[in-house]
Amino acid sequence: MELTAKSRLFLDRLRGRARDIEKSLERLLPAAETLPGEKTEFLPNFCTGEVVFNVVVVAEMLAIVINLIIPRNFLSPTVLQDLLLISLFIQWVALAGTAVLCYTRKYLNRLPDLRALVMAYLLLLLTTFLVSECTVWLLWALGRIQTARPAWYTDFHIINLTISAIINGLLLRLFLAKHELTQRTLSETRAKLQALQSRIRPHFVFNSLNIISSLVRSAPNKAETAIEDMADLFRMMLSQDEMLVPVKNEIDVAKKYLALEALRLDNRLVVNWDIGKFPRKSVMPVLTLQPLLENAIRYGIEELPAGGVVDVRLWEENDRIYIRVANPLPKTKPKQTKSTPGQSLGNIRQRFQSHYGEQASLTSAEDDGLFTVTVVLPTRGDNL
Repeated sequence: MELTAKSRLFLDRLRGRARDIEKSLERLLPAAETLPGEKTEFLPNFCTGEVVFNVVVVAEMLAIVINLIIPRNFLSPTVLQDLLLISLFIQWVALAGTAVLCYTRKYLNRLPDLRALVMAYLLLLLTTFLVSECTVWLLWALGRIQTARPAWYTDFHIINLTISAIINGLLLRLFLAKHELTQRTLSETRAKLQALQSRIRPHFVFNSLNIISSLVRSAPNKAETAIEDMADLFRMMLSQDEMLVPVKNEIDVAKKYLALEALRLDNRLVVNWDIGKFPRKSVMPVLTLQPLLENAIRYGIEELPAGGVVDVRLWEENDRIYIRVANPLPKTKPKQTKSTPGQSLGNIRQRFQSHYGEQASLTSAEDDGLFTVTVVLPTRGDNL
């Protein structure tokens, strides 16, 4: 009777710990579906080299078209001099307008979308007028014209503003459409990444709960220790809202997970760590190491009656993070096993490809009873 009472008391303690973990999970799992603080900007970044290059190319094409239309000897004795003068003026207008939008973008994006678009358009027209006016005054200062208000002054401004209104309208529409497409693609990629990550997290949670349930009857003290380790592990994970975390944090999470597995597998599991030095800004996606280690234990150590050794090596080289996990494999595969180690790495590979594209890789190889997984990631998390 006394033993039964103690067992009930212990089970009540376990249920209390399980409820605490469940509350933590309610906070953890929804976080994989949203991106807190994410705010898309309506106007694109006009300060980038790509935008400036596109503006210069379009401006030069416009200069060539105008040079082909105007009469010969309209501005200078030769066609090349005409092209040079027209190109100089149009490039001046184009680059000045780009610079104005570059410096006012952060203020314009605070406005409603329509108002921001109208203000950007009016700023471009105002820039065209000011550059045109400065050109007239410059010609007068250099003695090329007799007065600052020549006979063609009004027509000059009308033509420039008309061309500017058409070209700037088309360019703004083009840049906005491209920016919107980029933002939509980025959002879809991030959503896909979060979905893949949310599929891995519950699997890790259920695997940990299975470890605890297997210890409740056979080793209740170990089960209690496992719950405490699991609570510490989730506390660490809950404090990591970012998609990318420092390498040290990810190693700490992996070691906590291994502590849980060690309670279940006892002396059958041995892990050798070889961790190199990493720059302070080195980061990797959260829950990168844990699925790799779970894969090694599930398909290697668990299937070996005597257990085995998992070798984990991490190092940094040429601005890349290298992760290598090696584990022994059983000589004969169990008949009830439907999946293979390589198949279980699919979600992890998709996460890397969604976040880094071609900059990351995950490869696996089996040689002489040893299964090795090698991961290569950018050191500073250069993502989309």
